[in-house]
Amino acid sequence: MELQALWRKADSLRGCLSHLKTTQGRRRYPVDEDPLALTDPFVSDEAKLLSSKAFRVMDDKTQVFTQPKTPLIRSRKSHVLEVAACSVVASEMLGLNTNLVRAAAIGHDIGHVPFGHQGESWMAKAMNRPEFCHEVMAPIIAQKIERKGQGLNLTFETLEAMMRHSGNTAREGMSQEAWTLRHTDKFTYIFHDVNDIIVRMGYPVREELTALIDEFGSTQRERTTTAIAGLVIESAEAGKVSFEESELGRKFKRLRSLMYEIYPCVTQQKVCYTMEPVLECLRQMKIGDPFLLLALMTDKDAIMLAAEPMKDMQAFRSTAVSEIVPHLKRIGPIDLCDPGLDW
Repeated sequence: MELQALWRKADSLRGCLSHLKTTQGRRRYPVDEDPLALTDPFVSDEAKLLSSKAFRVMDDKTQVFTQPKTPLIRSRKSHVLEVAACSVVASEMLGLNTNLVRAAAIGHDIGHVPFGHQGESWMAKAMNRPEFCHEVMAPIIAQKIERKGQGLNLTFETLEAMMRHSGNTAREGMSQEAWTLRHTDKFTYIFHDVNDIIVRMGYPVREELTALIDEFGSTQRERTTTAIAGLVIESAEAGKVSFEESELGRKFKRLRSLMYEIYPCVTQQKVCYTMEPVLECLRQMKIGDPFLLLALMTDKDAIMLAAEPMKDMQAFRSTAVSEIVPHLKRIGPIDLCDPGLDW
């Protein structure tokens, strides 16, 4: 189908899942401590996440490239903001709760450790916990680390959508907004990574990949719009959020698999050379769970400590994670693989 016709068809289906829209949210602690509490719980969640420390430090966390040499290359924070933008459009088109999708999009990656997925894989092996992942760390940070351990008191719906945005965490019965975020996160990173890796850096790719990219459009905006349109059309036919069975959905899945062949070629980082000495330093300091402290660090923190010949408390105090240490005893032990959403 010609792109303009595809977009028009999706527009004609606007609001197709409005009957499945999430209309209420529940909090673990029903009384919100904010004296100016908002009527919409998901707008409140968004405000809390935007002012959180975890969101603030994502500028210094890897998306694809660590400490990119140009500000036009995405950081983890710019990725998150683009996911929020993509999610708003998709949610509005589907007729779902846009405030919920936007809040979850803003919070979905706050659980990332230094150096992105490579750092995450290294930590999972070092902990001997293969289930360790940033999806689960996000609600842990939101509930147990933020505000000196008091947590943000986000709604269950926002926390669950944050946690189930990726990997094998999806479950039947989760909100349609959570399913939407699973797709819009992928739309966003695939097409902006095409922009950063192939267009901006000129990395050579297979002809099949180029042809697939062009089927979605000639620019990042066109490609994202096409993917959202495909999501709307298939979801309208399926009666739920879906982008798995249609021809366009299958093409996107193939495009994603081809992109995953490229990532190891453009980011050949040996994160162990940085993360191992930092972990050992944290073990020797005995100021808290070294894996928790490492997980909460930024790329900049880890690189600085690894390069520091005198790894002492003075160096540690300059990291983003140092402010939580005085509160760790009161917070108590934290299982880094338990999201704590059984409430």
